[in-house]
Amino acid sequence: MCLFLNYCGWMLLCSAFAFVNEAVNHTTALFVNHGHSAKISCNYRRTNDTEIMTVKLQTLNHTLCSYLHVDSWKKQDCKDHIRLILINKTMEISFELLNLRIQDAGTYTCTVKRIAKPPEEDLGIERVQVIVRPILSLSCVKRPDGSPMILCSVGFYHDSLEQLWIKDGDVLNSSYSNKSFNGFFTQKSYLILPPQTFADTIYSCWVNHLSLNKPLVANLSSSVCYERGDLTVALAVAFVISVVLTVFLIIVVVNFSSLLFSSLMTKFLGRFVSVCLKVELNAA
Repeated sequence: MCLFLNYCGWMLLCSAFAFVNEAVNHTTALFVNHGHSAKISCNYRRTNDTEIMTVKLQTLNHTLCSYLHVDSWKKQDCKDHIRLILINKTMEISFELLNLRIQDAGTYTCTVKRIAKPPEEDLGIERVQVIVRPILSLSCVKRPDGSPMILCSVGFYHDSLEQLWIKDGDVLNSSYSNKSFNGFFTQKSYLILPPQTFADTIYSCWVNHLSLNKPLVANLSSSVCYERGDLTVALAVAFVISVVLTVFLIIVVVNFSSLLFSSLMTKFLGRFVSVCLKVELNAA
């Protein structure tokens, strides 16, 4: 019985010692809007016997930023859009990622390591899954035959996106999409517009993603897409009509001038002949 109690006590003591010396190891998720910044805190176990230590921020086995501390922190290498934040009073360490884009999404790992006194030891490993919320845009495009379409383009990360087309509040099914991956995902969905009518129709692209608190919606009036093509045609027709009218007016003016000149000359010659005859008669 005593032997069993001694064994249990030893195991508890070893467990407590191991827990005290275990590196802090966390994994969290962070959702960020496109163009905003993200702060990654580097939680680590403080010790009194650390003379030299390093802190690194990595992603996909690539080091993005690293600092070495001997008497003070010195930068070894760091990308332009990353900066180190130090709070000496509390010995807090964190990295700030600036102006995040969709392609910056991914898993970031901050590692705090003691180099000296020996042996080397990880004091903290913090993993943060940074997810940049989708960006949505609508635009008018043309098919090869010149007919109008609406393009809904969405950039996002991860590969889990819901997308719908809505016409005046009703969900549509007549669209086609394609998706590409280049470090992040881009989904393009095309909606073919019907022939133009006098009624103005509002089309909406609805998008939902795990990083969103509520779905994104972008609206576009059908008249915007039709106006581009119609404006070009209208300008062309107006130009042709103006040219035709100009030519017609020139012809009318020239013909009128010619007729007027001919009429005046006829009257002048008639009067001239009449005067000449009178002169001859008087002379006789």
